[in-house]
Amino acid sequence: MPGLDGMELVKRVKSMNRYVRTILMTAFDIDYAIFKDYAKRRIISDFLQKPIPLNDLRAKVNDALHLYEMGIQESIVTK
Repeated sequence: MPGLDGMELVKRVKSMNRYVRTILMTAFDIDYAIFKDYAKRRIISDFLQKPIPLNDLRAKVNDALHLYEMGIQESIVTK
């Protein structure tokens, strides 16, 4: 993605669909203040630190899918 970092990509995708859930995965140390800021601004939904146990990844993805479906259903009901 020349000229586009991961966070900018996430912001663009979320501007197209506010219900999209994003999970930050990194091998670097996580700055929890930055994570909390991104979560508060709803840029990212959750995070995982590498190495990622498969069960943890599965649980986070399932949670994200559930929240996505709830958001879509809520938008349909409120229309």
